Amino acid sequence: MLSANKEKLHSFFQGTNQYQIPFFQRSYVWKKDNWEELWDNILEEKQAHTLGQDSEHFIGTIIIKQKLSETLGINPFDLIDGQQRLTTICILLKAIQDSLQNDANKNFINSLLIFVDANGKQHIRVAHSKIDTKYFTEIVLSQDANKKLTYDDYKDDIADKLNNIQKCYMYFKSKTKSLDQTELMSIANIVLQKLPVIHMALSKEDDVQQIFDTINSLGIKLTTGELLKNYLFASKKVEPYYNSYWESIFEEDEDDVKFWNENKTAGRIPRTVIELFLHSFLTIKTEKLSKLESLFKEYKAYLKDTTDDDKIAFAKELKEYAEIYCNFPSDINLKEFAFNDFEKRFFYLIDKLDINTVMPLVLYIYKNITDTNERKNIIETLESYLVRRTACKLTTKNYNNLFVSIMGEMKRNKVTTQEAFKQILLGYKDDTNIMPNDILLATAFSSSHIINKYAEGILFCITLYLNSHKYMDNNMLNNDNLSLEHIMPKKWRNHWNTPKVTDDTIRDHKLLTLGNLTVVKGKLNSSMRDAAWAKKQKALQQFSTFKITTDYVNTSTWSESSINNRTADLLTYSKEIWKP
Repeated sequence: MLSANKEKLHSFFQGTNQYQIPFFQRSYVWKKDNWEELWDNILEEKQAHTLGQDSEHFIGTIIIKQKLSETLGINPFDLIDGQQRLTTICILLKAIQDSLQNDANKNFINSLLIFVDANGKQHIRVAHSKIDTKYFTEIVLSQDANKKLTYDDYKDDIADKLNNIQKCYMYFKSKTKSLDQTELMSIANIVLQKLPVIHMALSKEDDVQQIFDTINSLGIKLTTGELLKNYLFASKKVEPYYNSYWESIFEEDEDDVKFWNENKTAGRIPRTVIELFLHSFLTIKTEKLSKLESLFKEYKAYLKDTTDDDKIAFAKELKEYAEIYCNFPSDINLKEFAFNDFEKRFFYLIDKLDINTVMPLVLYIYKNITDTNERKNIIETLESYLVRRTACKLTTKNYNNLFVSIMGEMKRNKVTTQEAFKQILLGYKDDTNIMPNDILLATAFSSSHIINKYAEGILFCITLYLNSHKYMDNNMLNNDNLSLEHIMPKKWRNHWNTPKVTDDTIRDHKLLTLGNLTVVKGKLNSSMRDAAWAKKQKALQQFSTFKITTDYVNTSTWSESSINNRTADLLTYSKEIWKP
């Protein structure tokens, strides 16, 4: 390390210094809360300055590393840490510049943001990388960035449609546009003189990876993806493969960045999509369970003794798996589909039945079973396995290890066919891993009470099956806004006087089984939900167009016998859909 000093921000905006954001850094992620905090700190310092108080507000650390200059008149540095705050300061200064009227003042701010090299060519002080480059460059070089955006005020509904760089400019322009020239220059002075940072300058020989690990350990959390990216492409031999093996899949455009950084629920803690993918990939590579909390540490251990050539091959394989993973149906793509859309049906059920621990196995199957027909058959067999176990209320506690074990057997035995895959599942005999047969399934349908969410998923898939006849006008159904309803209400004692019941306990148990459950669009009014059969019948006829309901609500009564008859039908359909 060359130095570590307290510095005013003004020192970063002088001469021909340029701070280049390395390819492995994250995109600009600061949001309104961050901008508001910075703006409040500036106003507090401005007030202190007005009162004659000697005050300043420390805003963090900026770490830079020397680079060899390739252009005369540019003194380049890699911006290792501090890109979020330095980018924000640049945008704030640009907003001030665009709100100024005095040309001399505007030119002063411009000289901070832009400098000229020995050949007279202009350069932006902070050089962005990846998708932020376009937006940052457009704002800094524009005569008036506000005219480019066409929005005069920061409004959440408008900002949602913009890149974070643009949102940041809008926010600070809304704060500065009504200030007079003296106030604007006072704020610029506060920013440059009264918001110091700890400036750490690294030499060319310093280990950037070690710095990254130190930053992360101090609580300035970098994501697993960012840490792995830097670790994989740190050497000069591997770095040229960054664009083709990482950027092209994870950072090609804003849609990619948004997809991979979206939060998903994994246990009790939200995780980003890229974390969940990287967890699945490492599980495939090691055939061991990895902890999401220490995922990068486990990646480092796995890659510790690998050569640069090994890392290149690893990055290539990582990309191939990522291309498969990002094409799995999810979220809005699972709202409407037909029964024969087996992929959507399968991923809908994984989500509905809360079995995301199966993803490493699924990803392995998609990558390694190249025959599309065999892959479809294997996925449908796996779907049968998961649904049957769910309907029979068999334990999920061992699923992490179970799915890794299945994958290991597939690897060792080079399983590529449905028949061979089925033999693995049928070989299990314990409650923790058995494939339930038709007898167990029949018992479960007759007597088991499964979680409402799971029942809804199973019943919706049966509904799709009943809607899949070739003469149906439209085989697709929408599962958005579905609700699970009890045909015989749980509060049957209030209005359900006929038929008479001989044993309340039997009825209370029977009405919670699948034979008494159905799915409808929307929710029945509470008064309808608990009404007597004649009234409930009309409500179900009105709210449901699904055969799973309409085929059964034209009877004069609804009793335990009715539930048993419908249970038998649902069981028949289930055995046709989810064969053992």
